[in-house]
Amino acid sequence: MIKLIATVFSASLLIACSHQPDTQLSRHQIDDLRDHDNDGVINQRDKCRNTQAGTIVDNNGCAVWLSHQSYLVQSILFDLDSATLRSDQTETLNKIALQLKQQPTLQVTLIGDTSSEGSEDYNHQLAVKRTNAISQALFDKGISPDQILVQEYYQETEYTAKLEQRKRRVIAVFKEQQLQAQQQWTIYSSEQGTNQQGVKQ
Repeated sequence: MIKLIATVFSASLLIACSHQPDTQLSRHQIDDLRDHDNDGVINQRDKCRNTQAGTIVDNNGCAVWLSHQSYLVQSILFDLDSATLRSDQTETLNKIALQLKQQPTLQVTLIGDTSSEGSEDYNHQLAVKRTNAISQALFDKGISPDQILVQEYYQETEYTAKLEQRKRRVIAVFKEQQLQAQQQWTIYSSEQGTNQQGVKQ
């Protein structure tokens, strides 16, 4: 009887041992617990595996994007008391036209300006003539009217408020909305800053 009980007990131990969990981690499990791009999110939960160093990420390990505006400014110069396009300004005009053709959804704002000589009424009219001349030149190059916006120096706008000097010119301003990954703050952040070209001319 004792021998039978011992045999049953031994068999029970063998069965119990056969159901014990395997505590060893597989290679795949170890890799899942790592953080290959060092963004603070383990590989198992990381949906963006190659996040750039220093980027702020969400719970899925993907970059947090910020929207910001950038400006590209070109000046087309005119002779005194003239609204006729100068031959040495053709290259600048061609660059503006090319950029508008390459990006059909892009708009340019033309800001008519003059020097301070003459009466304000006369300069108002001259500024309009200059923006009209550039607008027409762009139309002749196949640019859609929907891509061209017009302002004059004497109007109060976000652009004219930044003009520091009066000159014989038309300013062409391209404004673009861009997405940029938000970066973590470091001791060097204040020195690096963000390079954005304004409209000051």
